Amino acid sequence: MSLAKQYLEQLHQTASQLSEIANSMDLDAKHLIQENSQTHGKFEDQNIANDTLFAILCSINLKNLAENMITYCEQRLSDMQ
Repeated sequence: MSLAKQYLEQLHQTASQLSEIANSMDLDAKHLIQENSQTHGKFEDQNIANDTLFAILCSINLKNLAENMITYCEQRLSDMQ
């Protein structure tokens, strides 16, 4: 197996793990939203609201990055066959 192919397979695996981490972050943030009390649609603790929004936005960016990495690796690996 060529070194380039090994590298792409490892990169693909890393991207898949990154996608799982992003999904976990998203689920944790949504769970945090459900657990914390709100008054009139606003969190009583604004720090929780900020942290949750930050985690959700990061998870979206990480998912997009992982998808791009996976697509790239799959295309390159396909080209090698």
